[in-house]
Amino acid sequence: MKILHGSMMALAGLWLSQPAIAKPETPSVLVTVRPIHSLVAAVMDGIGEPVLLLKGGQTPHSYSLNPSGAKAINDADIVVWVGEPLEMFLEGPLETLAADAEVIELAVEKHVTLLPNREGGVWLVEEDHDHENKHDDDAHEDHADDNHDHSHYDGHIWMDPNNARGVIRVVADALSITDSENAAIYLQNAEEALLKIDGMETELRDTLSSVQEMPFLVSHDALQYFDKYFDLNAVGAFTTTPDRALSARRLSEIRQRVKEIGSLCLFSEPGFSPKTMGVVAEAADVSTGVVDPLGMEYEPGKTLYFALMRGLAAELARCLGQQGPR
Repeated sequence: MKILHGSMMALAGLWLSQPAIAKPETPSVLVTVRPIHSLVAAVMDGIGEPVLLLKGGQTPHSYSLNPSGAKAINDADIVVWVGEPLEMFLEGPLETLAADAEVIELAVEKHVTLLPNREGGVWLVEEDHDHENKHDDDAHEDHADDNHDHSHYDGHIWMDPNNARGVIRVVADALSITDSENAAIYLQNAEEALLKIDGMETELRDTLSSVQEMPFLVSHDALQYFDKYFDLNAVGAFTTTPDRALSARRLSEIRQRVKEIGSLCLFSEPGFSPKTMGVVAEAADVSTGVVDPLGMEYEPGKTLYFALMRGLAAELARCLGQQGPR
């Protein structure tokens, strides 16, 4: 888990032996989504601010590139995005608008591990869930050799603290090369961010320790990395496409699943239909909550990632803690 720290500290030591003088103009760095933007902002702290592409209520699931977004891509020296699993809308614009920029596609970086999408939106049978976990483990091993089609992978990579560590290392290394005069600052910031993730992970494990066996259902399967990293018990999702309304048949399937499980928690995301949540919640003895994997309700910046992860753990613990032992 701390494998990143040793190499990072060695690099930092080399650079810190030299005087660090900030350049008048630092690279213009564009980042697509808020959690990744937060990690990049932590690395750039004291030098510059990365530009956030998806602002306000915009999500990668429904985003359409507008003129201001196109200008931001065109003006960028470095673009940081997850890649095909998350921001498919960006593939064409990067080729035409960012031809002279350094593009960091996190999905293909060796320090980032991908999980395949959980098929069908609701993974119902426990035996199938166990089989799927094995399939996911195999996919981890195969990922290094698969640099082509990643459309069937889950793009919410930041929900795994190890992936967040990988993002920090990749970005710090890239910035240290592009802006070598500020390399000492980037690498020191990265090391500090890694230590903060270590502390945060300890807190989150403590917060979640008493609710790991409690079942929960999510409106959109954005918590897979978090669920598996912290050994939680997610039993299904309403949809794999949060920008589409649920069909009557789909709602019926979910209601039936909720009745079978009995007492559990249902988690929606900001913007998900409260009416749909109410219809499902009527099916059995359930509690409800709201999780925010994209950080839509947090102020962008270097602290967002940590606030997002702590807030998610606290909300899961709150709702799941109401269910009692099973």
